[in-house]
Amino acid sequence: EEVSKEERWEMQREAQAVQAERQSWLAVQNERFPDSDYLFGVAPVLAALKTQRRSPYVLYVQETMDLDKRKDRGAVEEIKRMAGECGCVTEQVDKGRLNVMSGERPHQGLVLQCTPLTYTDIEGMDPVEQEEGARPPVWLVLDEVMDPQNFGALVRSAYFLGCAGVVTCSKNSASLSPTMSKASAGAVELQPIHSAKNLMKFLTKSKENGWQVLGAALSKESVGAASVKLDKPSLLVLGNEGRGLRTLVLRCCDVVVQIEG
Repeated sequence: EEVSKEERWEMQREAQAVQAERQSWLAVQNERFPDSDYLFGVAPVLAALKTQRRSPYVLYVQETMDLDKRKDRGAVEEIKRMAGECGCVTEQVDKGRLNVMSGERPHQGLVLQCTPLTYTDIEGMDPVEQEEGARPPVWLVLDEVMDPQNFGALVRSAYFLGCAGVVTCSKNSASLSPTMSKASAGAVELQPIHSAKNLMKFLTKSKENGWQVLGAALSKESVGAASVKLDKPSLLVLGNEGRGLRTLVLRCCDVVVQIEG
């Protein structure tokens, strides 16, 4: 059935009014708990409640959620239980308000209003006393990775592959945002993440303390990553999305590696 121009305008006005009401509601929530994050998605919210690195304020649950139709029912139930145990208020809200809190990103019916995460400063890696038979630790170092989706995906992979932690630059790097946490499938909530004010000084001090520095880059000096022995504590440095590793960072690397193709 064809819709008239007047009806379309009326529908647009109604949609704008609804959106304005939701934004007004969100402003009230921000006043209740200033400077808070809206963490969205099952994995990030569950991880945040487990690690308790954030202080939770309110757990927002989609009012139409039907657990009987969800494959992640167990995880959602655990989130509700943990929220209750730590004194976090649970509120039922409509999907539109969840959309506003998550910035229109996939929230899976859950948003946690909580304190933000912040980077922990680090000047250099400490010496490692290697136990016989133990695998030396490997840390991921990110040189000015700006995109939160890329940063989150790298943290997710690092956590899955057993990296002991992540170090990034205190400037010109993505912030520890809910978007990054979602992209990491919650790994940002679980993985130790530090920031260095001067990445070159950090790498130099770490080398003095017995760490080897591996830089990922395509150059004439690059060797296959599989050929490098990880028989000592190691830092794997990845560069920016556009320009790769900065020249001064590259000079700090003991070995430059690439994925053989």
